[in-house]
Amino acid sequence: MHHSIYSYRNYTSHQLATSPYFLEWVKFPDAANTAFWQSFVTAYPDKAADVDAAVSIARSLYVVHERPTPLQQREMWDEIYNNIGNNKIYVRKSPLVYIARAAVAVGVIAAASWLIFRPGNKEVNIASNFGEIKTIYLPDSTEVTLNGHSAITYKKEWTNREVWIEGEAFFNVRKSVHQQFDVHSNGVDVHVLGTSFNIRNRRGVTAVVLNTGKIMVAASAEKKLILSQPGDMARYDSEQKDLVQKKVPVSKVTGWQQHKLQLDQTPVADFFGVLEDDWGYQIQATDSSLLKKTISGEIEMTDKEVLMNALAVILDAKVTQQGSTIIVTPN
Repeated sequence: MHHSIYSYRNYTSHQLATSPYFLEWVKFPDAANTAFWQSFVTAYPDKAADVDAAVSIARSLYVVHERPTPLQQREMWDEIYNNIGNNKIYVRKSPLVYIARAAVAVGVIAAASWLIFRPGNKEVNIASNFGEIKTIYLPDSTEVTLNGHSAITYKKEWTNREVWIEGEAFFNVRKSVHQQFDVHSNGVDVHVLGTSFNIRNRRGVTAVVLNTGKIMVAASAEKKLILSQPGDMARYDSEQKDLVQKKVPVSKVTGWQQHKLQLDQTPVADFFGVLEDDWGYQIQATDSSLLKKTISGEIEMTDKEVLMNALAVILDAKVTQQGSTIIVTPN
């Protein structure tokens, strides 16, 4: 296919970032496409800043594990291009060896977490701020990683291995043949001797996902589930009083420890909820229909500026920020 630098002269950074030939150069540079885009910047030096911005967006929007064949590349670019601006903004996984994954990024400067000892009830409370991921060790050497805006509480006198969680945490429990480990969160109790698992409590829903070992999740004396395989999930809705078991990819729920989110046809409303609950942003969508769109892929939570640009591209919207509030207006 013949490409002309003249045809790109009026492209914005967002348009460049979603152009198939530009994406091919960013992800699979070779002598031909590198020479083409160098010639473009030479011919239009005023577009250099747009090219640099588009490179940042493109690198975060789509991640491909290995270079596909020319036919696979054409199919991938066609699928990406056709999905830009559609109601469903996700890119479906194909049976081919590549996956085009929408990725955005957000970064928050995290302040130090705080530690409070309550003299009255002799409890230890450890909390993380918005956007902060914090790892702590309990008195029995159990490792706990807190997600942003989360907290753990336990008795200062560590006679029973028992903790309370608000928000989200990943546990790597130290094994003990004499004493089980109990986690309490929003009406859900998790009982374990030694294992690793993720627990999230947000907006009235508690989800426990097993990573290794075996645990029992109880919402009441009558409602109990045994999780014995990696990816087993127990989900409890405190309003519906409903405890159900599902199967999910472990990486989908534990990626936050590496500042990543794994989305699979996730409604934009749910994604915005994570930005609010874990990172402290307030999201204003001027058109409620935007919340029904879906996103699939890996989201790297590392850079706020790239987040804004990427949101604008994948939502086909104008994205502005006022303090901690992100305003999204469809184009």
